[in-house]
Amino acid sequence: MKNKKTVAAIFAAVMCAAAVIPFSACAYKDEDEGHEFTVLTVKEETVKDYNTMPVFRELAKETGKDVYWIYNTSMQYSNNSNPVGIKGVDAIYHAGFSNLQLYNYGKRGKIAAIDQYLKYMPNFSKILDERPDIKQALQSPDEHIYSLPRVEEMGLKQYPNLLFINKVWIKELIDKNDPSVSGIKAEDLKDGLKLKRSKYKGILEKFKQYHGDCVPLAFVSGNWQGNESDFIASFGVPENAEHKTIVNDKITFTVESENWFNAIKEMHEWYKAELIRSSAFTQTQDEFLARGQDGRYGSFYWWEKETVVSKNLRDDYIMLQPLVDDATGKQYVGYSNEQEIEKSECVILSACKDKAGLLRYFDKFFESYYSAQINYGSIESGAFERPKSKDDMLIPNDDHGRQSADDFRMKNAPYGVIYLGKEVWGTGVQMESRAQLRLERLETYTKNNAFSGTIKPIPNLNYTEEELDLLSRYETMLGKNINSWVVNRIIAASAPSVSDWQNNLIKANKTAMEQVKKVNQDAYDRYLDAIK
Repeated sequence: MKNKKTVAAIFAAVMCAAAVIPFSACAYKDEDEGHEFTVLTVKEETVKDYNTMPVFRELAKETGKDVYWIYNTSMQYSNNSNPVGIKGVDAIYHAGFSNLQLYNYGKRGKIAAIDQYLKYMPNFSKILDERPDIKQALQSPDEHIYSLPRVEEMGLKQYPNLLFINKVWIKELIDKNDPSVSGIKAEDLKDGLKLKRSKYKGILEKFKQYHGDCVPLAFVSGNWQGNESDFIASFGVPENAEHKTIVNDKITFTVESENWFNAIKEMHEWYKAELIRSSAFTQTQDEFLARGQDGRYGSFYWWEKETVVSKNLRDDYIMLQPLVDDATGKQYVGYSNEQEIEKSECVILSACKDKAGLLRYFDKFFESYYSAQINYGSIESGAFERPKSKDDMLIPNDDHGRQSADDFRMKNAPYGVIYLGKEVWGTGVQMESRAQLRLERLETYTKNNAFSGTIKPIPNLNYTEEELDLLSRYETMLGKNINSWVVNRIIAASAPSVSDWQNNLIKANKTAMEQVKKVNQDAYDRYLDAIK
C-alpha cells in the first residue's frame, strides 16, 4: 500500500519542480492525508526509500509515531528559494542551513526553537547537560537551538587526506633499474614509504611514461576529504580546504604565505607535465571514486584506499608518509576545520501542529542503538551482526559481498541526526574495521607530522547577529575568489607571478579577508574565554 503512495509523493515533487511551480504551491502530503507527520528529506534516487528502511519502521513501532518521508534530490532542494515554506511538511531532514539561515528562520518564526521542547527529549537533554561544548556549538546568537545535530566523534576528520601510491608500478620501475626509484628496494614497498616531493614527482613522471592512460596524481579539489591541502602543506604551510587556520591564537589565511604561493606555482608545473589533470578541479567525489575503481590512479589523496579502488586491486596500493619538503627535509600535514559536531541536520517547521510529538520521535535517534543504524545501515539490511538484545554492543558486518562498504552504506543508511560520541565506541557500538585502520594509519604515519603547538584547527564558534551578517556578505564570495584564482593559475598557459598573486588575490580581496579574520578572531577570543 505505501509503495504506491511513496511513488505518488515523489512523482508529485518531481513534477512540481519540473513545472517550475513554486514549492509553496505544492501539496507534498500523501494522497490520503492520513499520516501524523510528513518529513521532507534530501535524498538521491540511489538511496532506498526511507519509508521501507527497517530502522525507521522499528522507530515508528517503538514511538507509536506515524512519520511519512518524502524527497527532494539535492539539485531540487538547492533550487528551492523557500524550503521552510513548503506546504504540508512538518520537518526538513538534511536541511543543511547555514548559521545565518538558521538564525534568520528562527527569528522570523519559520522554524521551531528546539530548546523550548527539551522536556520531551530526554536523550537530547542529557547530551546537552553532559556536553556544554555541544550545546555551545548549536546555539544561535539569541541562544536558541534551531536544529538537531549530527555528532560522530572518531578523531578522523582533522586528517582527511592520506596519500596512496601504486606499489606494483613502482616495482616495475625497480625491475627496470629506473633511476627514478634509486634507493628504493622491493621490500620497502609497504605502508609508510617515505619520499621527498621531488622523488615522488619523478616516480609519477615514469607512471605517465609507462602507463599513458593513467592519472598520476588524483584528488578532489576543495572537497572536505581527498583534496590537495596536504600537498600544499608539504611546502611548510598549514593548509586546509578553507585556507584558514589558527597560528599563535590568531586567525590566519594560508594564502597570504609565500610558501603557499610556491606550492600553487609548483602545482602549475605538475599540471603542465600532465601529472595532475583538470578533472581534479571539476569532478565530484562520486566521480572520483568511480574513476578509481579500475586502478587507473598512480597515486591519490583520500582517507582510505579501500573506497577508491576495487577489492582485487587494494593490495596494489600502499600508504605514503606525508611528502618530505626538499628545501627543509621536514614533513607537514595541515589541520582540517571539519567539525565532528554538525548542526542543521534537521529542523522542525513552525507549521508542525505537534512539535513535541515529532521531537519525541527524533529524540530516539540519539540512542546509540538507533544512531548506529541511521549512520551505517540497519541490522535487518546486514550492516551489523544481529544482537541478542538492544543492550548488546552492535558489531559491524564488514562483508557486503561485491559491494564496497561505501556503496552499501550509501544505499542503506539515511545518515543525519545521530549521537556517536567518543564514549560510545567500544561500549554501545564497535567501530568499523576500516575506521580502526584509518586511526592506526594516522597514529603511525600522520599525526606526528601535523603542525603542532602554535597551530590549531578552528573550533566550533558562536557568532553574533552582526557577525553572521558580515560573514554572509564576505566569506562565501572570498572562498569563491580564492578557489577561482587557484584553479585558473594552475591550469593557465604560464606560471603565476608574484605580482599577480599579491595584486589579484591578496590586495583584491584584502577587505574581505580582514573582515572575515576579525569576525572569526572575536568569536575565537570569546571561545577561549568560555573554555577558561
